[in-house]
Parts: sequence; C-alpha cells; structure tokens
Amino acid sequence: MRKFGGVLLAAAMVLSVGLIAAPAGAAAGPQCAALKTKTANGKLTASLSKCTPTAATGGAGGGTFAAAAKGTKSGTLAITITWATGHGTSKGNVTFTTAKGLGKCPKGTTSLLTIGGKVIGGTGTAVKTIKVGQKISAAVCAGATSDTLEPGTVLAI
Repeated sequence: MRKFGGVLLAAAMVLSVGLIAAPAGAAAGPQCAALKTKTANGKLTASLSKCTPTAATGGAGGGTFAAAAKGTKSGTLAITITWATGHGTSKGNVTFTTAKGLGKCPKGTTSLLTIGGKVIGGTGTAVKTIKVGQKISAAVCAGATSDTLEPGTVLAI
C-alpha cells in the first residue's frame, strides 16, 4: 500500500498544507478545494487548484517532493508550493498520519491521511497572506498511485 509522500502544503501539498480538514467553504484563511498527486520514481508531484484568495495564490500551485517510503503510516515532510502566475512560494513542515477508516473517500482508496503542519516561510505576493505560523490541514484519500482531497473538504492554510 503506497502512502502519501508529500502535502502542501499540500501540502503538498500538502500548504495552500489543525489536524482535521475543514469542510469545503468553512476555512477562514487561504485554501485549495482540489488536490491531485502522482507518484513515480520516488517522487510525489502535487497539483493544487481552486485556490483562494487568487491574489495570493494565482488560483493554483504545486510542487514535487520526495515520496515517503512504501508502507509508511506517518511522518514529517518539508514542502515548497510554487504558486501560479508568479505569486511566489509557500514553505511548510507537514505531518501525516493514517486515520482509522476511509471516511468519505472513493472506491480504490487505500487509506485516509490526516495532514497537519505549519507555514515556515515563503516569497512573493503569497507571503503577504500565507504567513509564518499559519496552520496547514487536510484530509487526503490515498490511492495506489495518486491522492485527492477527501470529498467535501479543503486543504486549508
């Protein structure tokens, strides 16, 4: 069973990566409503979309990170999200743990991951809104080769 290796932020992805994901529309700060990842050759590539506020994120972002070893049930990752259209970057330290059960994850999901962490830096326009110390949270449905947000949740920063 392959585990989520990166989130920014999203954190990979796990930034845009509290330990419980907020319901869609409930987060007060920056958030992304869509996360897609792909793992190949020990690297996890995360793509974030439907991100707000667009003034800070450009509406999307992403990054490539070292994937966690196969079978890893928890860990910590350092991530950097590069935001769309020159809006800068957000850096974070993200933790992930395997939740009990699969929540609302779709068929084919191997595990539900709880993502938490904090923003530790950034650049450009993004750093004016996504500030050092802000919490990162998400619930991620991990599949054999890709991951998505748990339906009805957002990746909150």
